[in-house]
Amino acid sequence: MNIVSLRLVVAGILAAIGATGLVIGLDYEFGSMRRMGPGYFPVVLSGILVVLAIAEMLSAVLKPDPEATAALDWRPMCAILTAVAGFAATIELFGLLPAFFVVIGLSTLSERGYGLLPATVISLVTCLAAWLLFDRLLGMTLPLLHWGL
Repeated sequence: MNIVSLRLVVAGILAAIGATGLVIGLDYEFGSMRRMGPGYFPVVLSGILVVLAIAEMLSAVLKPDPEATAALDWRPMCAILTAVAGFAATIELFGLLPAFFVVIGLSTLSERGYGLLPATVISLVTCLAAWLLFDRLLGMTLPLLHWGL
């Protein structure tokens, strides 16, 4: 019986992320429910993530799915990871709006047969929404367009 499944691995990764957030959140002042400190939300959220991940790990071990032998599709995983890295690099160099074009453009590579027109429309709508939200409604100083270092 093969106990190590994709469900178990992903749940283990989520549990590790939650445990890391829990440890980091414990360094901040916790507060109470009535007067939450800066560590309250990360600790509670990380604790919930750890509990849910452990429950999924137990479920994956106790009730293995015999038909879950699907191979890992590398195309979406590489496209999404590249999109996140591209967003991080582009937002620093060029600003928020070009970063949206990069992340959405690279994310569409994860789906076969996804056209250029839908990606462009989604990018334009996302840029418009970001401009309205961050610049007009929230007044944040996040640069929407920035050229160079």
